[in-house]
Amino acid sequence: MQAKKSFCIVCIANYCRSPVAENLLRNRYGDKYEFFSAGISPIAQPNMDPRSLNFLKENNVNCSFHNPKKINRKMLDYFDVFLAVDLFVLNELNSSYPNYKQKFCLLTAPFSDVNITDPYLFDADGYLKIMGNIKYVAENINLEESF
Repeated sequence: MQAKKSFCIVCIANYCRSPVAENLLRNRYGDKYEFFSAGISPIAQPNMDPRSLNFLKENNVNCSFHNPKKINRKMLDYFDVFLAVDLFVLNELNSSYPNYKQKFCLLTAPFSDVNITDPYLFDADGYLKIMGNIKYVAENINLEESF
């Protein structure tokens, strides 16, 4: 039996966006796929942004404690697909790990009009808008067809 397909969602700090996408996708797909998240330059503090945690709780998504992680070669070898949350992250992955380019995709590729800009410095409304965009993608993406 073939192992289930694995996805690693990547953002800059693994603090705001990628842990939310990871948990929303896991909530939607259950154990059909394996989900994980990492950052290019993870923030040096535990858990995720409190606004992200609140967003998940308000959407009835249970999430265990999160520890920001840096993408590394072991992850690059292990995961089947890396979903970059924005073009900056995708470009960083491609330039930092050129031998793995075939594994890198843009999370929003199927949704040309959806923006998942880093909301870390945004006000409450702006932050919530980005979280809503992540939720939209997680609820509407077809992992079987897209990746």
